[in-house]
Amino acid sequence: MLTIEDKGAEGERELNHWLRANGLAYVYIAQSPDTFAGLFPGKVKRPDFLVLLDSVGLIAVDAKNKAPFDGGFTLKMEAEVRRVLTFERVFRMPVWYAYLGRDEAGKIVWYWISALRAVEVGKRRVNRESSEEFLAIQLKYFAEVRTNEDLGKLYTHRLPGLANIHRLDPLV
Repeated sequence: MLTIEDKGAEGERELNHWLRANGLAYVYIAQSPDTFAGLFPGKVKRPDFLVLLDSVGLIAVDAKNKAPFDGGFTLKMEAEVRRVLTFERVFRMPVWYAYLGRDEAGKIVWYWISALRAVEVGKRRVNRESSEEFLAIQLKYFAEVRTNEDLGKLYTHRLPGLANIHRLDPLV
């Protein structure tokens, strides 16, 4: 049985392989504490990759390797979402989550969602055992990405969020 750290490393390796196999320009960000400025200890969660998308620009991507739960995926509010949104705000770069999955034939499929969209559509829940708040996000809100041609879905995927522009704090 893989540990959480091992599963995370596996997700990063698989996304690294997928990005390379699809001919995308990207930078892998080492997660060692000494590779990130000490300005933001515990306040900013750095992504795993910076990916250059033609005609869109640079996006930050955080690879996830979690089993689906109740028809979707989850994100912890404090340990994950707030810190990622701080990265997005400080570095002025959109952050996307890419969840590793497999289809019925066992082939890899990625489920992508922007951090802002996750906040917009996710349902707030509380873990009964730890009392940690998390977002439960239904699979229908994710863009299914198998090839680099599917990355065009990310552009249109983020636009519906503009309907809620009146909200000043996406975590309220």
